[in-house]
Amino acid sequence: MKSALEIAMEKTASAQQGGKLTDEQRKGIADLEKEYQAKIAEQEIMVESKIKALAVQAQGHELQQQVHALREQLVQERERLEADRNTKIQALRDQTG
Repeated sequence: MKSALEIAMEKTASAQQGGKLTDEQRKGIADLEKEYQAKIAEQEIMVESKIKALAVQAQGHELQQQVHALREQLVQERERLEADRNTKIQALRDQTG
């Protein structure tokens, strides 16, 4: 299974084939990639922390339901962040050099 970063890199590579990027655009895209990778990692850490806290309080089926809900929220947040990142990257690509 590919990571979100690998998928993003493939999208970036295929989009680059459409035209040359300036050094400034490449730097901006790299900065956005790093920024959003950090935001996603932060969300993952927060969810794992919440899961650990729940494990102390809940058990069995209740715990499984809450963990599932938290993981679903993480997936949705990751998708939102990736879409936001991709929009900003495309805006950088669309700028004329």
